[in-house]
Amino acid sequence: MSDIEITEKSDPADYPMDESSFVKRCVTIDLEVGRESGRIHRFAAVRGDRLDAPLIFASGNLDEALAKLDALAEGAEFVLGHNAIAFDLPRLRSAAPKLRLLDLPAIDTLRLSPLAFPRNPYHRLVKHYKDGGLLRLCNNDPELDTRLCLQLLADEEAAFTVLKESNPHILAAWHWLSSLHADDAGFESLFRQLRGAPKPPEPEGRAAIGHCLEGSACVTNASEILAAETIPAWPMAFALAWLSVAGSNSVMPPWVRHEFPEAATLVRQLRDVRCNDPACGWCREHHNPKLVLKRWFGFSEFRAEPPCEDGRSMQEAIVEASMRGEHLLGILPTGTGKSVCYQVPALSRYENTGSLTVVISPLVALMADQVYGLQQRGISACAALNGLLSMPERSDVLERVRLGDIAVLLVSPEQLRNRGFRKAVQQREIGAWVLDEAHCLSKWGQDFRTDYRYRYLRCCVLPQRPSRT
Repeated sequence: MSDIEITEKSDPADYPMDESSFVKRCVTIDLEVGRESGRIHRFAAVRGDRLDAPLIFASGNLDEALAKLDALAEGAEFVLGHNAIAFDLPRLRSAAPKLRLLDLPAIDTLRLSPLAFPRNPYHRLVKHYKDGGLLRLCNNDPELDTRLCLQLLADEEAAFTVLKESNPHILAAWHWLSSLHADDAGFESLFRQLRGAPKPPEPEGRAAIGHCLEGSACVTNASEILAAETIPAWPMAFALAWLSVAGSNSVMPPWVRHEFPEAATLVRQLRDVRCNDPACGWCREHHNPKLVLKRWFGFSEFRAEPPCEDGRSMQEAIVEASMRGEHLLGILPTGTGKSVCYQVPALSRYENTGSLTVVISPLVALMADQVYGLQQRGISACAALNGLLSMPERSDVLERVRLGDIAVLLVSPEQLRNRGFRKAVQQREIGAWVLDEAHCLSKWGQDFRTDYRYRYLRCCVLPQRPSRT
């Protein structure tokens, strides 16, 4: 391969594009950058209207290659990439700040994916050329990645076109939110073409957001957010995307929570913070412990025994405090329904925000009993993770955690030190840490299970009081 190559490495017919597709107006880039040096050591670029003439740089004079990149981009209207805004373009700007390409409006397929595919938040640049290989030994191919990025944008266009008919309000909201800043011109042009309409003025943009929130969020909290002087643009766009499929097993992508933490904050504020307005139907239904108990377990009342000092059910008092997000210590006798005290809040948080509750328990038999009991009630969003699982069983549980299928995960203390467990739960927002059978920690401590020393908990603690004989 020559230092700088303009050649056809793959068949453009493998990546068909509609003639009217927005990708025809884009030049797509993909960089490979050294982790230590931060220098560009490989890149590729291809235009949507010239699929048979990619630019590939593998070695040699980087400045000459970047000059050819600028020439290739001449006449393109937009620069496209997967994570281009946070990764590729800043590194290009650092290497060659005078590139004319940098003046083109940017479009990022990574930002568009959670909007276009909210039910499958891991929809990303799928690298088929790695299929069947040892991924850690297979290098990325920037040229193929640019073509895949073009195809991904075409897929996103198709998904947005469907929304134009099925949910025009959310498309209008995204149009307004994604073009609030001067450097968002690329997204504004994309949504303008998709909607066949100009960017909504601010009152219409806010009204479109309000329409999307109707029936899926607290009315009071939604009104406060919409009345604020500024609305966090991309965080709100991602929050609306997740809310559009809330109630399924979809999760907000980890990169969104990392780069735009306000998105998860908005979801919690809209759905998991109870207001004091008795007219708010959302809070009346989703923040009433008895109604949540009825919906998930079929019981109309909590157990009357044991009572609190004021005569209320201790079960209900613990559940209500936990649903408010309080840290608490609950002490109940054996056989009085401790599990419900964390299961009801956990299922409520899962329904409201998609978050995961991790329950740490030292007893494998108890874990199995909890999972079986929930499954008998038709609640499948629960699993146990301990040393007795086979490798396929363990892999299945961790995959279900990652994909959002699990609301309550029961784990043995040893799992806290397991890299696979930690990696899986990092993909999810943690709603609560629960320490069950806490007398095992308080009475025996490291002499009983040394792994309790490695806990990192901001937990709702529910110990069991030994029964009297």
